[in-house]
Amino acid sequence: MSRFSRGCLRCRQRRVKCDEGKPSCQRCINRNEICEGYRDESTIVFRHETVKVIEHANAAAAATPSTGSSRKSRRSRSTDNLSSTTFADPSDLTEEEAASLDLPRAFPWMKTTPAHLRPAPEDEAVNRFMDKYVMCPCNETSSPGFLEHLPCLFQDVNVEGRFALRWAVRAAAYADLSKAQSNDALSSKAFHCYGMSLSALGESLSEVGKVPDDYDLMTAVMLDIFETFFIEDPVMRGAHAQGMAQILRLRGSDQIHSPRGWSLFRLAHHRMQKQQLAFNLKPLDESEHWFNQLDENAPSVRLEKDAFQISQTCERARNLQKALAAGTSTAFQVLEMVHELMKLDQEVVRWRQRPEWTFKTLKVSDLPKFDSSVQPLTATIQLHADLWMAYEWNYHRTARIIAHHQVLNCLKIAIQSPNLDSLTWESLCLLIERFTGTIHLLADEILSTVPQSLGDIDHLGRLHDHQTGPPRCRSIGAYLLLWPIKIVKSTEFATTPEQKRSGQVAFERIREYTGMKSHLGTLSVI
Repeated sequence: MSRFSRGCLRCRQRRVKCDEGKPSCQRCINRNEICEGYRDESTIVFRHETVKVIEHANAAAAATPSTGSSRKSRRSRSTDNLSSTTFADPSDLTEEEAASLDLPRAFPWMKTTPAHLRPAPEDEAVNRFMDKYVMCPCNETSSPGFLEHLPCLFQDVNVEGRFALRWAVRAAAYADLSKAQSNDALSSKAFHCYGMSLSALGESLSEVGKVPDDYDLMTAVMLDIFETFFIEDPVMRGAHAQGMAQILRLRGSDQIHSPRGWSLFRLAHHRMQKQQLAFNLKPLDESEHWFNQLDENAPSVRLEKDAFQISQTCERARNLQKALAAGTSTAFQVLEMVHELMKLDQEVVRWRQRPEWTFKTLKVSDLPKFDSSVQPLTATIQLHADLWMAYEWNYHRTARIIAHHQVLNCLKIAIQSPNLDSLTWESLCLLIERFTGTIHLLADEILSTVPQSLGDIDHLGRLHDHQTGPPRCRSIGAYLLLWPIKIVKSTEFATTPEQKRSGQVAFERIREYTGMKSHLGTLSVI
């Protein structure tokens, strides 16, 4: 796919590289021409995939003319409250698609459910997805939750007809169900909904003067989750991170002055920042301004702020690697940056010694015997207050691994510099050993959270009896482990061969538990 140019109109017409200077680029200044400006940012949000997916969705719809009549005969109750009585939601399932589903009882506490009270299949699929992936806040453990506002926002779209979010949620729900049941027809329906959601979001964001609302931002998050789980295309990596960044910019600082606004900001910025770390993207300039308005003593704020500082360190390390390779930097500058990172690292670690970050460490040898299919991957197991606290620790550890990896690359380049004195050479050798050892320690700590994250053991140390069925938290736990485990098992990072093998074992379980074993492939970085 060709690169989508952000250059000014003049440079695009001349097919020359634009430096994108504001208000005028340097080429236009040098040519003594008027710089006619740049594309509207809202037109390039989600630019990589929208056109092709929408064309594919329209072609699929045109190829199945019987869908409309079949859909009219059984409309989802979720659209009954819409103002238009003639509305036929194209995301509704046809009779054939609904009949192909193998859904559990809608109300498991009831022996039977009268047909007129049974939810529509579309609603059952959405309820199943939310039950698997929505995590509500817990005051006892200070867990902020995950996608906790999605259920109420989704109820609003059923009343107000906000199609982009409705179709994004249904796309994720259908895709999740299709992978669990190997249902190709439902998978095709999921991608159809995904394409419609992209189109609807694009129309919503293109409204002149509109400030993106909560529904727009949650739609971008859901599309990003969909692509993380179900689309195996490296070209799309980071696409929605840019889209979420633009939406956050347009929403401005006022968005964090309400509980829901802050929660949605945290959710979107968190996902965006993970992609910046994972894909070596430049951290967002506005993040520093936003964080300066927040109380860093709040755990959720501190987590994001620490990751932002780590992301800045990674960016600096990447630039330093280029300078070393070009011969425009020295080993002394590397040592200077290393000491700054070590100071930041110590501060980050010290802050997490507070009581709310406490966890237990148990020896596997002191516990009852695990089922052979879920044997722990390390000699010890970490037990956190809940899954989210375990994830926040792993997010912190994964960000540190990435930062140490970038600085380690600088050290390895610097030690090959000519004319190093013996003291500098020894210092570089010791630092390489130290940073490698820290990566090994962090990887082991991530692996020691796998049993709790996948539901093999609860926070009290009680083993799950797998003969009674899968743990209820298994899907969300597997999802939260996806990024840390990918980093641990990656050949790019300086983890040990044994840690990479253990990471691969955990990764296979994640693929199985999320229902995407045959489809996820290499797309495991969130």
